[in-house]
Amino acid sequence: MAESDLKTFNCEAFAKDLASQASQVVPNDIKKPDKDFIVEIIFRFCKMAGDALIKEENSKLNASQASLITQFIGEWIFHKSVDIIRAGIEIKYREAILQKVAFTVFDIAKKAVEKDLPQDQLISLVEAQVKKCFTKAMEDLKERGLLTQQVADNALSQSNIDSMAIEQVEEETAIDIAAMSDSKIVKLASLAVLIKNFPTEKIKNILQKFNKPERDVLMQYLKMPDLEQKLDTSATMRCFEEMKNTLPEVIVISYDKAYKKMCKIVKNSSKDTILNIIKKERPAIKDFVNSCYTKNKKRIPAHIADIVSKYLEENVS
Repeated sequence: MAESDLKTFNCEAFAKDLASQASQVVPNDIKKPDKDFIVEIIFRFCKMAGDALIKEENSKLNASQASLITQFIGEWIFHKSVDIIRAGIEIKYREAILQKVAFTVFDIAKKAVEKDLPQDQLISLVEAQVKKCFTKAMEDLKERGLLTQQVADNALSQSNIDSMAIEQVEEETAIDIAAMSDSKIVKLASLAVLIKNFPTEKIKNILQKFNKPERDVLMQYLKMPDLEQKLDTSATMRCFEEMKNTLPEVIVISYDKAYKKMCKIVKNSSKDTILNIIKKERPAIKDFVNSCYTKNKKRIPAHIADIVSKYLEENVS
């Protein structure tokens, strides 16, 4: 939907469209009465959200932003509906749980859109808050004696968003991935999206870090030209966020710091010892080290300077 005045947002038609789309992708294991429940509640909650956005006084949102917020609600109501149905939660508790999810998405997505957050941050933020809200809803029902520990745990272990991501891509690959967890497969597919445009040698180096079954799956995903369209955006962005959080911090190497460190080592060591250590080094390295004696700095890449200073430190001791 193109950006336009909020009054042009037809929330009822949009909610019907979202519900209709949902009806086409309800998993096959969901029975018709439960499928009808999912479709109906998506329409109802999305229409309510759209009405609230339109009626809000002094709203700065446009129609495109309102549709985005409403779509987020529809998508998360769909996924969590499937999760609670599969977990065996009684129908009389479902709407209250999903209402909490809808309100959470509405509040977080609206604030994020108003602050003009990038979409990847918006997706991660909404997903994190939905998880927190859903967990709280399960704990509340359990404390009131309305859910058993087993049912609550079962609900929290469900992840239709991951399951759909797997279903959309696994039919494209000949590799048997039944033995792998859904989260592992989503991570491999997301990694493929991230690295597929890397230089060939770099991709080969990354592939070598995986065991053969994982490497085979990753290679199959790398060959898929439309992998991004097959993966759920929310699942992919969550994997990217996890990857980012597990990567070591980038260390910025300072040439001046490395040079000062090297000169301190040289100053505290005999010249014969230093010259003996570097006697087989390339001329550029020798000139760099000797510059500590001449006080005439020789520029080399900072990471090389850091390596040379560490090498000297290890060999003079």
